[in-house]
Amino acid sequence: MRLAICLTAMLLAVPALAQDLPQFPKAGPPEPLPEAICDTTIANNGEWLVGRWVAPQTKWEFARKDGRLAWAMDRKGSIANDFGWTDGTQIGGLVDQASGCTVALSGGEGVFKFEGVLSDGGKLYGFATNKRGEHVRFILRRER
Repeated sequence: MRLAICLTAMLLAVPALAQDLPQFPKAGPPEPLPEAICDTTIANNGEWLVGRWVAPQTKWEFARKDGRLAWAMDRKGSIANDFGWTDGTQIGGLVDQASGCTVALSGGEGVFKFEGVLSDGGKLYGFATNKRGEHVRFILRRER
């Protein structure tokens, strides 16, 4: 009987204990960004970027436009409202520099700058910076 009462008390305590655990989104990319998995000194046209990439609440698309690599980001909501984004923010621009596994891009007339590194697992880890120097971290993966 005591065992049953103890087990019942422990089971009832589990939800209360779970509320004490930290509640936060998935871990962001490591800081600093991971080491590049390729030789960044070799010229690359950035073809590995072309297509759709996704992150929580965000979709990115990279495509060739007038011989250059262009990008567009569609933000469905924001956990970083203080970054200057509102629900449904859309930003686009051109890729400034790409190697076989790194990318630097800017858009929104200098409002948005992004640097990223492709990992062994195929994810793109990166940081975006706004005009005030604030950072938002991204982990992008290919859209399925």
